[in-house]
Amino acid sequence: MSDNHPQISAQCPACGLHALVVVRLRRGGDGNWVQTDRRRLFGRDVEGDTAQLEVQIDTCPVCFGAWFDPGELDVLAGKLEGVEQVLDADSTPSKRGCVHGHGPMSEHRLPGVISTPLDRCTACGGLWLDGHERRKLAQASTSEGQGTKTERWFKRGAIWAAQVLTHLPVEVDNPARGTPWVVYLLLATFLAVFIGQETGAIDTEYYAIVAGRLKHEGDYATLLTYMFMHGSWAHLLFNAYFLYTFGDNVEHLFGRVRFAIFFVLAGVLAGGLHVMLTHRTATPVVGASGAIAAVLAAYLWAFPRARLFQVILWVQLKIPAWTYLFVWAAFQLLMGFWGKGADAESVAWFAHLGGFLVGVAVTPLVLAMRRREVARHVRVPALT
Repeated sequence: MSDNHPQISAQCPACGLHALVVVRLRRGGDGNWVQTDRRRLFGRDVEGDTAQLEVQIDTCPVCFGAWFDPGELDVLAGKLEGVEQVLDADSTPSKRGCVHGHGPMSEHRLPGVISTPLDRCTACGGLWLDGHERRKLAQASTSEGQGTKTERWFKRGAIWAAQVLTHLPVEVDNPARGTPWVVYLLLATFLAVFIGQETGAIDTEYYAIVAGRLKHEGDYATLLTYMFMHGSWAHLLFNAYFLYTFGDNVEHLFGRVRFAIFFVLAGVLAGGLHVMLTHRTATPVVGASGAIAAVLAAYLWAFPRARLFQVILWVQLKIPAWTYLFVWAAFQLLMGFWGKGADAESVAWFAHLGGFLVGVAVTPLVLAMRRREVARHVRVPALT
């Protein structure tokens, strides 16, 4: 089927944030679908496989939606074979355009399978599935859906054990695409600076934000320097984990230079909000948490359908990223204004909030720029 697969140069009709990319799948003798060749697809090298059947689909690596040319969805649907033939005949106009340039599509229901309508082009017969719809019918094209059931459960068990110990979230199906060089550079800088702090080569208090000192002495350079230092190994490792987990996808979407500027700007403004609102004016503040909070907000805007594993009361739950991040932001707000005790007062909650607000404010502007850039570089731009 892949030999006749038409070449598509189109902007994602759903989110508009990326050009569609090809994912080639083969079904092996065990019936499982795997990505083929040793090509880097969605940031992952995959071994080739002796296949019985091969299919290519065009996907958006941001919102996880997928385009299926006629016949492709039936092949991947497995037990739901014939799904293209049972679409409800009644339709309503869609705001999304066909990726082959045939204009607006129409929305059709798939009774008893998916509650939301699918988009279908009446000219070519192609179908568009949003990310959550695609997961129901074509999980094989995501990292979560590949491999045997035993392999998947073993991986889940290992993740659960690590999460019980750390309580950190883990991405489910949003792997990195490309090498996040800015993220790596930031992580290396954090480590080098912290080693300097530990050995005494860097005076932590001199380069930290001290709100009272900044207000009275104009020590504005610390708004930049504080974000590259950390108070402990645990502080460093937690920040590094969150930056690595969420920052790689945001860097890919923003672009390296834009992401670097965004990170530093967010850190400076986050530190400024801390200086304005904190009552602990003599306490030194260090850490990249404010800038990383902006990265979390950007991730929320750009990947609202991404999902995370989170362990709560020993139970591993699969939750939408927006749920986790909204709870996180609400917690920062509550602790910033009403947190009491030594532990609560040792954290710069207002810096976290400031960074998150910067991300909320700036990300829509960056995404609008991104959509325009993608539209200029594809043959079929998304409908606006």
